[in-house]
Order: sequence, then C-alpha cells, then structure tokens
Amino acid sequence: MLHQLLTWIIALALTLSTTLLPIAPASANPVQTENVEVQLISEVINIQPGTPFWVGLHFNINPGWHTYWRNPGDSGLGATLKWTLPPGFEVGDIVWPYPQRLPLEPLMNFGYEEEVTLLSQITPPANLATPDSLQLRVKADWLVCEVNCIPEEGTLNLTLPITSRPPLVNQRWANLFEQARQALPKPSPWQVTVTIEPKDLTLQVEAPEMEEAQIQEVTFFPHQDGIISNPAPQNAELNQDGITLRLQRGYLRKLDPITGVLVIRESLDNQSVVQAFTIEAAVSNEIGKTAPTPTQPRWQLLLLALLGGIILNLMPCVFPVLSLKALNIVQKSQKSPKQVRRHAIAFTAGILVSFSVVASVLLILRSLGQQIGWGFQLQSPVFVTLMAYLMFAVGLSLSGVFIFGASIMGIGQRLTTRSGYIGEFFTGVFATVVATPCTAPFMATALGVALTQSVPIAIAIFEMLGLGLALPYLAISFTPGLQRILPKPGAWMETFQQLLAFPMYAATAWLIWVLAQQTGTNGLAAALTGLILIAFATWLHQKTRLLPPLGKHLGSICALVALGFSLSLAQISTTTPTAVTHNQNQGIKWQAYTAQRLVKLRQSGSPVFLNFSASWCITCLVNERVALNQPETIAAFESKKIALLKADWTNRDPAITKALESFGRSGVPLYVLYPADSEFTPPIILPQILSPDQVQRAIKNL
Repeated sequence: MLHQLLTWIIALALTLSTTLLPIAPASANPVQTENVEVQLISEVINIQPGTPFWVGLHFNINPGWHTYWRNPGDSGLGATLKWTLPPGFEVGDIVWPYPQRLPLEPLMNFGYEEEVTLLSQITPPANLATPDSLQLRVKADWLVCEVNCIPEEGTLNLTLPITSRPPLVNQRWANLFEQARQALPKPSPWQVTVTIEPKDLTLQVEAPEMEEAQIQEVTFFPHQDGIISNPAPQNAELNQDGITLRLQRGYLRKLDPITGVLVIRESLDNQSVVQAFTIEAAVSNEIGKTAPTPTQPRWQLLLLALLGGIILNLMPCVFPVLSLKALNIVQKSQKSPKQVRRHAIAFTAGILVSFSVVASVLLILRSLGQQIGWGFQLQSPVFVTLMAYLMFAVGLSLSGVFIFGASIMGIGQRLTTRSGYIGEFFTGVFATVVATPCTAPFMATALGVALTQSVPIAIAIFEMLGLGLALPYLAISFTPGLQRILPKPGAWMETFQQLLAFPMYAATAWLIWVLAQQTGTNGLAAALTGLILIAFATWLHQKTRLLPPLGKHLGSICALVALGFSLSLAQISTTTPTAVTHNQNQGIKWQAYTAQRLVKLRQSGSPVFLNFSASWCITCLVNERVALNQPETIAAFESKKIALLKADWTNRDPAITKALESFGRSGVPLYVLYPADSEFTPPIILPQILSPDQVQRAIKNL
C-alpha cells in the first residue's frame, strides 16, 4: 500500500512538472568575448512534437564595433551557424533583420551595431516521446569589427523540455523576439521595376500613396554583392508614381532579377518609423525594343547628311556666324576672285577637320561606354562657359571695342585685309562649334546611323555633313555669277558688321541661361564675373596698345591676368552641379521622362507625347515656342488626354541617350507620339522642325 502511494505521488509530481508548473528551461551560458556577447535564446519554454518554434542568436555588441549582414558590403563576413540536432529535426536558414550602412572610407559595409538577433525556425518531428527534453547545439562563427576585424566563434547549447501541450512563450525573451520581428523585412506590397543602364540602375517603386513630406530616407541593400556600388550615394525621389531610387551599378554584368531589401524611414506622428521590404524586381521592358532599324543604303545616308549640312546654315545657331562669312566674301570678291576661292577652301578645311575631331571624340567615348550624342560637349558647364566667353569676345570685336589680334575668327577689319588662311580655317572651326546645338532636317537620321556604323563610314557621314555646311560658300566663291548678285562693298558693311554683334550678344545671353540651368546661381555668378573681366581685359588692351613700350607691356600683362582669372572661373561651374529644372515652359505642364513612367502610361492605354529636348538646343526651344506652346496645340493635347513627357538632355543622362538611340538618333530634338493602346503599336516620329499644323494634325489622326 505504501509502495503504491509513493508510486502515485512520484507520477503526479512528474505530471505536474511537465504540464502545469512553469518550466525553467536549461539556459545556455552566453559566449563572452572582448567585443561581443552571444547567447542562444528560445521564444518558448517548452516544445511540442510537430510544432515549429523560433530560436535566436542574440548579439550584444560593444560600442564602436559591428557585425555583418548576409551581404556584408565591401568587406566583412556574415555570421554562419552549424546546428547539431537529433534525427528528425529540421532547421531553417537565418532570417536576417534589415541592416544599416556602415561607412569606412572609401568602403561601405552593411551590418549591425549595438545588438541584433538572428532568428531561425526549428521544426521537431511529430513522433517525439514525451515527456523528454531536447538539447540544441549550434556552432556559430562571426566577424566583429571596429577598424580591425576579429573572427570569433562559439558553441552554444540550450535545453528545452518536450511536452504534449502547446509551447508556452518565454516571457523573459518575448520583447527581444518582438523587436527582432519588427526589424525583419516584409514582402513588398508594391510593384518594383528596375531599369538597367551601362553605369546606373533605377528602382521604380509603384507606391503612389507615399507622401513626400513623410519620407526621410530610402536605402536599398542588395542580397548579392556587385549589383550596386556600395559606397555610391543612393538618390531617391518621390513623385506621383512612387519612389524612384537611382543607384550606381557594381561589377556584375548580369542583373536579372534583382533581389534585396528596401528600407524606408518615415516621419509619422513626429516619430521616425523604419519599414523594410524584400523586393524581387525583373528588369523592365526597354522602349528601345520598339526602335525602328535604319535600312537606308549608305549613299542615301551620305546624301541625307549633305542635305542636313546645307540646311544647317539656316538654323538660328549658325546663321549669325555665317553671315560674317558672307560679309567676308563680299569684301574680298571685289579684289581677288582667286583669293576668295582659296579662302573658301581654307574655310571648308576648317569645317571638315572640326567634324572629323567631333566624330572621333564621339566615337571614342562611345566605344568606352559613354552615353553621348550630337552636341554632347554642351552638356559640360565648362564648355558652355567658354563658349559664352568666345561669343562675347566676338561681339565686342564686332562692336569695335577691340580688334582680334590673332587670326582666330577670320572676322574684323584686320582679318579682312590679311592674306593668310589661318583665320579662314578657324572661321570654319568656329562655325562647326556653334552649329552643334542645332539639328537640321535629314541630319538626325544620318547622325543616328553614323554612330552604329564602322569608323570609316561614320567619319564619312560626318564629313558629308560638314561639306554640306560649307557648300553654299564654296558655290559662291567658285561661281562668279553668284558673286555678282551679292551687294557691293560700301559703308553699309561697317554698320552691318556692328549690327552682327548683337546676335553674338544674344548667343552669349542664351549660353549663360543654359549655364544657369546646369549649375544654378553659383555658376551664373562666376560666368557673369568672367564676362566683366573679359570686357575689362579687351578694353585695357585696346587702351594701352598705343602707349610707350613700358605702358603697353604693363597693360598687356594686366589684361592677360584678367583674362586668365576669367578662364579660371569657368571651373567653378563644375563644382556646383544641380538638377535641371523641368517644366520650364509656362504653357505645357511637362512630366519628367523616365522609362518606367512611359511604360506605365502605355500599359494604361494613355496616348503619350514624348519631347526629347535640351536647354542648349535652339531648335528645341524654337519648336516649343512656335509649335508646342500654342493654345491650339495645347487644346489638341487636352482633347485627346495625351500624357506629356519631357526628356531633358541639358545635362548628361545616359538613360535619355539610350532612349534616343532606340530611335536611331544621337541628338535632340526628337518628338515621339504614342497612340492610345496598350499593345505597343509603333510610335509616330514627328519632324525635327515643327509647325503647329503638323503637331495638331498628328494628334487629330490618333
């Protein structure tokens, strides 16, 4: 009887110990190093056969030290775990909380400071005997770094009882597990697309409900190293479609799909809230796949280039300079027809050599992976500043403030009386330089194809374009009959020459305006100061050139110092780049172009008008003024509910360059009208020179 009673008491005690009483799990001793304390913790105090449960490896990291995420960035190593479990147990991979950027110039690492818990889920088999106990054992390796890195390791054990009842939460670690779960990335509720460029990639997060005022920071952490340049800035913009995040590409060439974690820091109710989302984005469709493939024979391309060069003479950027050339012909034709012909050849040589140089530079840069096109040099603020200086100096010379002592432009009284050909040659160079902001009909197609051809064919197309630019002057110079219809020389020439100074001042003002678009007020102030210094230098040189040698030399030195200082100011524009301001036109409210936005609009069935333009493109500005910003044209756009996108190429933008290439173009302007359907019907390409009737007729025929 006593024996039976003791047996019942022992059995009751065992039952109570495994079912009713709180079970104190056998805790593992933490691994303590000089820089980190690591402990294996469990979310539950008992486990049930067949019921998964969570454990965590908790790192308590000393101040100034850090450990690493699964992708550690430029250096480091993420933690690894090797579990020892009884047969039948299954353990999942580490579930990583979102990391933070850990800069260590010039590197960028991804990891954790202070503390972090790496979670793992364990699933016991369903046929476990109860009551019993389980001993978890894991060997962990991790790297902890400050400036120096220390590889560390430890074996951690944890014993948990096995019971038949559901697992009970261990209140000791409940808050820690809750914090760890809050730091886990959630599946993205938004569609994410990626656009790949040679040097950049753009993540477009379709989250129109985002409010700009709330967004504080957006950061992308790729799962795989080499997708992005880790230390490069990540520039996020919030627009009506969501978040656009621009990243610099890493060393990997194949990037499809792209996976990682997007971390968004928001300000909600005066508190900073962080959310992390896992994303898996395929590379978006590129509009280049709809590009027409040029199929013209080469002789047609050469002819188009020749016609484009001839028409280029009528473009507003070239006309003022070439008017000077016509004036020069008028002056010389009355004296020596032979000299006129030779000067025309020198002028043509200057143009052809310049086009060869432009073509060579363009082809070399493109072979190196640079996304550039016709007029690419005007995307450089320094070049624009120097062009403004040159135009201003020519204007001062035409106004009589000074006479160009060197034979640079082939203009001015001195140059009209000298017999050298260098001035004529550089007049051709100057004409080529000022022609680059313009695009004439026929030349756009020829240039676009030229950049896809072999070097000899490309050079030949560019040369034909240059020959077309020089052809009217060759024809006049070699045809006495044409020379006879020119007005006779006289006093009117001096007045006309002075009058031509004002187009040069206008060109200077336009270039300064372009510079302000590129660099903001700092570049504008520097350029205006440079112009004042140039005016002072020319005035001083002219004022002192008739003084005795000492005064003349002193004046020349001061003038050169002022001129040199003005040139140094051109560098300031490169230190203050700012984004180009879109929607500059008062009539049409343009949306900024992105490939993702275009695809989205087309998929929604909306018709789209895409305007490839640049602030330095005079043809573009004239078209927008004359044809696009007209009330009738705007009304036509509105009647068809056409979405208006503007691809602003004022500054270098590889995405826009690539989009231009997809249409076989290497420069602006380009006008593309997409019909209202979602089947990606080939778009309508409008001419480079627009009229209101052309645009309105195209819209009406949609």
